[in-house]
Amino acid sequence: MKDKTLRAVYYARCSTEEESQKDALTRQAAEARETIRAKGWRLVDAYVESRSGTSRKGRVEYNRLCEDLDLDRFDVVVVKSQDRLMRNTRDWYLFADHLNRSGKQLYFYLEQSYYSPEDALLTGMKAILAEEYSRELSKKMNLAHRKRQQNDGKPVLTSKSYGYRRAKDGTMEIIPTEAAVKHRMYELCAAGLGGRKIAAVLTAEGIRNRAGKPFSGTDIIRMVRNPMNKGTVVMNRKHYDFNTGKTLHIPADGQYVYEDKIPAIVSKELWEAANRAADERLCR
Repeated sequence: MKDKTLRAVYYARCSTEEESQKDALTRQAAEARETIRAKGWRLVDAYVESRSGTSRKGRVEYNRLCEDLDLDRFDVVVVKSQDRLMRNTRDWYLFADHLNRSGKQLYFYLEQSYYSPEDALLTGMKAILAEEYSRELSKKMNLAHRKRQQNDGKPVLTSKSYGYRRAKDGTMEIIPTEAAVKHRMYELCAAGLGGRKIAAVLTAEGIRNRAGKPFSGTDIIRMVRNPMNKGTVVMNRKHYDFNTGKTLHIPADGQYVYEDKIPAIVSKELWEAANRAADERLCR
């Protein structure tokens, strides 16, 4: 089959080191499209991953690509380099075998070369080196993360941090309307209501979460249990283990607790009262 007749797709993924570079993924995708155009191939699909990762777990677009290898949708996969697919030796060999069995081609535009089964030893060594690099990088990032937390660094604000937002200067500030809802949760919990009953009360009052949906009892208890709402930040709660690919929980003696670290939504007294009531319901 001549190159100009090839149906091409590309896979793009930022490495961990590039995630802080806002345009890295956009630039990589543009490079892949330009490669396909220059080759005279026909672009039929794109697999653009929004997250990094050493294995295929949680990588939606990579998994979609693997599924599509068995379909007659394209002839060649274009990637920047081997480590864009993964930095996991076992998964690389599985992908290479899947690629060969499906009769598809793989083109590395950075090296301007095709993958060949005859390169199995060389690509295997690259996969081993890439995996070791990721392992060392993970260690360094975990250490830096732990040092930052140990030295009273900025608290992490996730999309689930209802009631708070990050100000322009990097500090945490309260969202008044959401804080009022949280305060209501604590009052109802301290009065003896459980999560489901509190959820029912809030729903009846027309109160919804950020997504416009009713709060669940689980959501409410999770928020009531969070010491952040009384201004206390607990850091180093979790640790990512590269070898197992799992996020492990850190024992309490390995965590860092900072009182009055951020603005409090409820008083320490109300927080204690609500959590004491929640504990009592569990003991019944």
